[in-house]
Amino acid sequence: MSVMDDVQRTAERQLDMLEDVQRKLAALTVRETGDDGRVIVDVDVSGAMTGLQLLPGAGNGRPAALADAIVRTAVRAATQAFTERAEIMAVFVDDFAELTGESMEPNGRDVRPSYREPFTEGES
Repeated sequence: MSVMDDVQRTAERQLDMLEDVQRKLAALTVRETGDDGRVIVDVDVSGAMTGLQLLPGAGNGRPAALADAIVRTAVRAATQAFTERAEIMAVFVDDFAELTGESMEPNGRDVRPSYREPFTEGES
């Protein structure tokens, strides 16, 4: 095998991995229920609501209770979608780094969110 054959094979595997992660993310949907099963919310990978079903008795006839049940259920669904998306991406990043032998973090630095003390004048 030549170097170019190795480069081509690696590029094809990288493309396959990218297409696979894109398919997984595009297919990601989450359904949550609330208000004793009377509020059903579906969300997509971005947490956007894609479906809402209200069964008889949802909110017990009180508009504020219904609104609260919808929002709480949607937040739970979006949070689950974000968790699942993060898991998909973590596997992808690890697998991609293993394939290329390089970290996907720019300059080898960790770019994931972390707490940092606020910068104050005079510090460097």
